Amino acid sequence: MKLINTLALSILICTTGLAQSISLGDVYPKEMKIQGFSVSQNSEVVITGTGAVFEDDWKYLIYYGWIIDAETRAVVWHLFDFMKREDMDEVDGPFDFKTKLNLKKGHYELYFAGMYDSRSWNKYRDEDGDWSISGLSDTMDWLFGTRDKENYRRSTQDELYIRLDGKMIQTTDANVFMEKKRAEAIVSYVKAKDNDRFTKGFTLLGETEVQVYALGEGDDDEMFDYAWVIDANTRKRVFEMRNRNARFAGGATKNLVVNEKITLPAGDYLVNYTTDGSHSFERWNALPPDDPQFWGVSVWADSKKHVVAYQEPKNGKPLVSLTRARDNEMLAKGISIKKTMEVRVFCLGEEGHGDDMADFGWIVDASTRERIWDMKPYKTKHAGGADKNRSVEEVITLDPGDYIVYYATDDSHAYGRWNSSQPYEPEMWGITVWAVKESEVKNVVPFHPEMYKNKNELAVIMMVGDRALMKKTFSVDQDTKVRVKGLGEGSGNEMYDFGYIRNLDTDEIVWEMEYRNSDHGGGARKNRSFDETMTLKKGAYRVYYETDDSHSYRRWNDDPPNDPAMWGIMVLKD
Repeated sequence: MKLINTLALSILICTTGLAQSISLGDVYPKEMKIQGFSVSQNSEVVITGTGAVFEDDWKYLIYYGWIIDAETRAVVWHLFDFMKREDMDEVDGPFDFKTKLNLKKGHYELYFAGMYDSRSWNKYRDEDGDWSISGLSDTMDWLFGTRDKENYRRSTQDELYIRLDGKMIQTTDANVFMEKKRAEAIVSYVKAKDNDRFTKGFTLLGETEVQVYALGEGDDDEMFDYAWVIDANTRKRVFEMRNRNARFAGGATKNLVVNEKITLPAGDYLVNYTTDGSHSFERWNALPPDDPQFWGVSVWADSKKHVVAYQEPKNGKPLVSLTRARDNEMLAKGISIKKTMEVRVFCLGEEGHGDDMADFGWIVDASTRERIWDMKPYKTKHAGGADKNRSVEEVITLDPGDYIVYYATDDSHAYGRWNSSQPYEPEMWGITVWAVKESEVKNVVPFHPEMYKNKNELAVIMMVGDRALMKKTFSVDQDTKVRVKGLGEGSGNEMYDFGYIRNLDTDEIVWEMEYRNSDHGGGARKNRSFDETMTLKKGAYRVYYETDDSHSYRRWNDDPPNDPAMWGIMVLKD
């Protein structure tokens, strides 16, 4: 394949013939032009042209050019480096430039762009090559205030260009170089657009060193466009693009690049890339990076002898998948376990305040409503994007029994409506459960939580909304020890959403939710939890639950309780 690509590239270059010069110009604002070229032997080229810096309201419009090595993707010349030696206090509208450059035999890409950026920009090279235009005068403000902007820009635009002159230059389409480079990769996704999401796998039959090259967007606290690689079997991240391992990629300071080699053992891997809603190859809202065509992620293997097509793990199908959770959702699914088994739980949600999560998952024993697993902030780690995006992954043991897996969200920052940067895996927003061993999947039977009936159940009233009065009747044929569990709203020694039990034979209230016998139920302090045992005499009983006009199941006006579905009362044989 490499021989074929090299041959095709040589034929294409030869058909273009020798060129004495390359010129790029007539670039509109927010536009970038690219020209590929090759140098047949080490030689000197002359770079000339006219760039510009226009101050326009709260931002700058900058016309500039640069050259990168098509193979290494490294910058070999940049106008900002050249202009660093000039007196930038004089930069004011169009300016001419001319320089000579020695190029080695090889393939290159020439760029010329007219891009906007904010007034705050002051660094477009690396730490050793700052380039600032803080000394600009206000001439362009004056000029644009007295003339028609579009007419002026259009007339000036014709005069802005970059030109390359040399005797050993051969021109070709820049895409040829890029596609040749990508063809050598085991995974490559480039020219990423706004709101993109990419996942592709590869499998290694033996230990292999791979190179990950990714360009994206980030700042000191968050990543917005970025890449990561996970082990498809364990879901462990083996590589992630973070501020700490990225370096400046040229252009706007938020452009970042990672070019890192990692060694991976035999296994199945998934390469991921995601973007937010702005600043991508589709549409730059600030200066693009030095290698804009590779905005995305590419992975090369030092040797492909162990690389084969992706083989999805056999235990890849989850037992429970409550994902893509949106605002104000309450999701649930039940599973019956026949034999003791290990399961892997992955939960992705939003950190709340203090010890609470805003979007979170949990698992309860369906027969007792005991919480056997939950997502707590102290268990979580950063899940990409905004700091409040948190994830937890654990392997837990489930004994034979019935379980209900839950996931709940608040009214903001969920799948499809992020109010901050989205996490690494936005489609996983929720909770997922897998069997650790594929052979044990047959021991699991799903059920619908709303159809579940506990064998010890006497009366259950759950998921109660506003302005409700619900009741259920039951009887016991002998004196019976029961367990009463409930969840309601109360404060200041008064209950607003509460339940009680009435003996129908005597018309006596034998048990009632009272603030003094309650505990905090998680979330807002007014969420009150009840769990008591008592003995009921032989006879008929009626369970009641009533609510006021606010703060109830799926109508919370404050943080919901730990187990929102339990908003109500249940009576079980103990």
